[in-house]
Amino acid sequence: MQTPQSPQRRFLPFVLLVAGLALVAGAYSLALPGYWLFDDWPNLAQLIQVDDIRTALHFILAGNAGPLGRPVSLATFALQADAWDTRPEAMLAVNFGIHLLSILAVFFLAAGLARIGPPQDALRARWIGAFVALLWGLAPFLATTHLMVIQRMTSLSALFLFAGLALFVWAHLTDRRNLRLAALVAGLGLGTLLATFSKENGALLPLLALTILVLWIPREQWLTGTVERLALGLLVLLPSLFILGYLGLGFIETLQRGDYGPRRDFTPVERLLTQPVILLDYLRQLLLPQAVAVTPFMDHIPPSRGWLEPPITLVAWLFWGTLVAAAIALRRLAPWFVFGLGFFLLGHILESTHIGLELYFAHRNYVPAFGLFFALVYFALTISPAHFRVAAVVLLAYALVYTLVLFQVTAHWNDKRVNAELWLEYNPHSIRAHQFLAMQHMAAGDFENARQTLDRAADRQPEVLLSQLQRTAICVNNEDSFPELLAEVERALRTSSLYRPAVAMELNRTARRAEPSPLCPPRTHAALIRLADALLDNPRYGERSFTRSHLLLAKAYAYVEKGQPEAAVPLFKEAVRERPDIHAAFQAPALLANLGQYEEAYEFLDELEALIPASPLEGRLWRQRLEAYRGLLETSEHIDRQEGRLEPADQAP
Repeated sequence: MQTPQSPQRRFLPFVLLVAGLALVAGAYSLALPGYWLFDDWPNLAQLIQVDDIRTALHFILAGNAGPLGRPVSLATFALQADAWDTRPEAMLAVNFGIHLLSILAVFFLAAGLARIGPPQDALRARWIGAFVALLWGLAPFLATTHLMVIQRMTSLSALFLFAGLALFVWAHLTDRRNLRLAALVAGLGLGTLLATFSKENGALLPLLALTILVLWIPREQWLTGTVERLALGLLVLLPSLFILGYLGLGFIETLQRGDYGPRRDFTPVERLLTQPVILLDYLRQLLLPQAVAVTPFMDHIPPSRGWLEPPITLVAWLFWGTLVAAAIALRRLAPWFVFGLGFFLLGHILESTHIGLELYFAHRNYVPAFGLFFALVYFALTISPAHFRVAAVVLLAYALVYTLVLFQVTAHWNDKRVNAELWLEYNPHSIRAHQFLAMQHMAAGDFENARQTLDRAADRQPEVLLSQLQRTAICVNNEDSFPELLAEVERALRTSSLYRPAVAMELNRTARRAEPSPLCPPRTHAALIRLADALLDNPRYGERSFTRSHLLLAKAYAYVEKGQPEAAVPLFKEAVRERPDIHAAFQAPALLANLGQYEEAYEFLDELEALIPASPLEGRLWRQRLEAYRGLLETSEHIDRQEGRLEPADQAP
């Protein structure tokens, strides 16, 4: 039976699309209000400083989540600064809205691709676009991309990428030359910039456009105009060659170096061995979803140490090798197969090859998964025109399964205690899952199980120092054993060979509290100073500016809380010299003013002038703060002199 052609049925694909959007919106709304997760804090904590355009610009341009700073994503967070850190539902609602827009972009991309490919049936192309958008939008395995606030960076980048690719494809379907050129420039030029500055893997847009051009668009439909070919050369070919060259040179350099340094407990070779195993699991979770696999905690997936360690390593390599060979052999008979596979694998080329990132994250599939769903739907709806309706019913049933699993995930997302147990059982290697479960035990007042959970994490991964530190914060009904625990953790801090800067940041945060450990009174500020000293003795932490600065600040704040400001002043100074930080810069002058040592305070303000960052925006902010603080210092000194708290011999510069 042919695709329905009656006028009334031409709009049915759009009905399916709208229904899909409503289903997705309804499913994700069940996950509200949601909550903050591990990567939200280091990336968004400075939102508390955003209260005007100047501070918003500073937040947007000072990002360090990636090498390019991701300012487009940070701009969207800055617009919601008032939601931090009390209203995660406000930020999650924007995440869900971005996903809905991405579904529309996927519809236009898939429909455009189907319109180009045989049988070039406009109605069938709309059906293909609607089903691809439906399955991709409902895919449960991709849900953490939206349920984790910070992963807006992934979805926003993907929105621009899919929109850019859609414009690129539809440029091949219009006869209007000016419109075609505008679509190429907007899609490939502006789309690449916006996607890349949302998250770095947006730079794959030109390479994926090249994939579409080579593996899908027939040669006779390539654009042949001089200006258009120039645009394709500048906006597709050159960026693709740059990306491939960058990855190739990086690959050679990484293999020559032989390791990732202290940040990772696996080598580049082990990472490459492991990736086919991970891609195989991605494929399984995307096509055969299970609710328990939709977890934010995917760290510490054990890497493959050899071809048979574990045996699935060799199996995965043979599987993907066979699949690629079959796709190439069948490229003329089944172009959807080679295109879908090529899009999926090339979509992973940046985050899932040799670059020293963590091994496994579901959100890395947000863009690559499009290739799988397009190939699946295109095959189902074009392989046998006589069975179009049967194929459509099967796809609807498949979408229903996705819907049920997604609703299962989102309806229970806020049941943190149950999820914590399930997620840890699913991934017993995850340190973050241990920490999350411990937090739920603590929220329920079950401090003994919270401590036991952290102890298990430390036993399984003794090199991960954050869990070692967190153990010392809980010793309810076990205070007598704290000295032994403290000594054990000190030894771990001094000797660990794994570099994770979060432990230094956590020490810094803890030391600022008047009561650092309510659940373990023996862990006083003096104990925190011992822990900071132990970590400073570890060259992996003590010789790196970032962590050394945080540890010096931890000691300084601890001394302030102990009532020893004289000991804190030199530590604050050294910390700022090590890593200029505008939020810590004025701690030393403030303490010196309290001690009546104004001359030394002015001298350090002069020193801060030399530490002003080169960035125009940051530099301006520093100068404004310095000028304001100098005025406060002069006022304070004047008052102290008037009230006789300073000796007459004291002179200001």
